[in-house]
Amino acid sequence: MQLTNKCSNSFWSEFRLRNFGFNHDQLDQFYRSQWQTGERSFLFLLYRWIWAAFFLGVFLSCLVLQFSEGKYFIFLTNWGIMLCTATQFVAALLATQWYFDVDAVRSSAYEISQLKKTPRLIKFYWLLHDVSLPLALIITTIYWSFLHGKMNKPNRFPVMSFVTHCMNSVFMLVDFLVVAFPFRLLHTIYAMLLPITFCLFTVVYFFCGGTDDFGNHYVYPLLDWTKPTRGLITFAGVFGLYCIYCILLYVLFKFKRFLQRSLSAVWSPHCVGLI
Repeated sequence: MQLTNKCSNSFWSEFRLRNFGFNHDQLDQFYRSQWQTGERSFLFLLYRWIWAAFFLGVFLSCLVLQFSEGKYFIFLTNWGIMLCTATQFVAALLATQWYFDVDAVRSSAYEISQLKKTPRLIKFYWLLHDVSLPLALIITTIYWSFLHGKMNKPNRFPVMSFVTHCMNSVFMLVDFLVVAFPFRLLHTIYAMLLPITFCLFTVVYFFCGGTDDFGNHYVYPLLDWTKPTRGLITFAGVFGLYCIYCILLYVLFKFKRFLQRSLSAVWSPHCVGLI
């Protein structure tokens, strides 16, 4: 009963007004992995740059293969890849800054934390991560559930399609399990601004006579605005998925925190000495 009450209180505390913002009093969590034991970790730094290089490679490959006179930029999948790439590069820069203590960031991070001030770059990174992660999951779910094999055009690059519609979510979920900073439920509001923007873009694009790379008068069949009811249902479904995924991510965040604390207690010198 006590554990249930604690979990319930923790969940409802997420809906405090301050959690709309991007201030946090433990800034070192944005530079470090949740699982590293020392102040610095070369493995985490290497991991960060490998992830950044992976997403950059995917982005550049897609851009070269699918540019199609700029129509690469009309697809939500590619918006997601660009956001993931930006997220991982900012993360790699922060990890590098921490590892090499650029501008004495390690000492200043603790000082700034006490002043309850969060640097703009960290706020930007937090926003990017909270937008790109659920978007990757949404893209994967919608593509494999409703679009795969139903796009009225050939799949010219099946390997790249698999990477951008499946591995994007896998890599972002792995990253979510690695990072140390918290997941805020109210940040879902900012994540939802992206599908609103994309939906409005597809409407404007349709009425301006825009086509996809094969001449279809829509960006995706589910957002064919000659059938507005289908588009509105799709839009509502995406919002529902955002709510579901963000709650699941919050539960996963709490679980990984619990697991990390449990492992830290087991492997602490005091506990090991008792064993």
